[in-house]
Amino acid sequence: MSGEHKFYDYIDEGGNNIIEDWLNNEGRSAKANFIIRIELLAASPPRGFVDSVWQYPYVTPLTGQWEGFVEIRVKANNNQYRLIGKKVDRDILLVAWGYHDGKGWNTADTPSTAKERVDQMLNNPDKYRRDHEL
Repeated sequence: MSGEHKFYDYIDEGGNNIIEDWLNNEGRSAKANFIIRIELLAASPPRGFVDSVWQYPYVTPLTGQWEGFVEIRVKANNNQYRLIGKKVDRDILLVAWGYHDGKGWNTADTPSTAKERVDQMLNNPDKYRRDHEL
């Protein structure tokens, strides 16, 4: 993937790609939509430029405990799905996921876990970071 931005997935201690695993299981109905969305974002100029798509409804900056993170948004089969990442310059570190099941938002991760993952990806990229493959 080439372009303005580069996406990376978090690799856990066991060597598992948590983003890929989720997209191939619970998030599989949204996988095709995420492929299209990430290709679009990867090629787009940063937020603030005229042709940028780094804004709602594609991406939303998070607030509160998730301050500093962004959610990449898609809808599939009348459900809302999110990939949660940290933007570091032109790199997007994907560290968590979420979905809305009609009753509320669900994610397996806390903001502190997401922050730890970002630190691991920045401090030891060979172990904790892989190119996001479409």
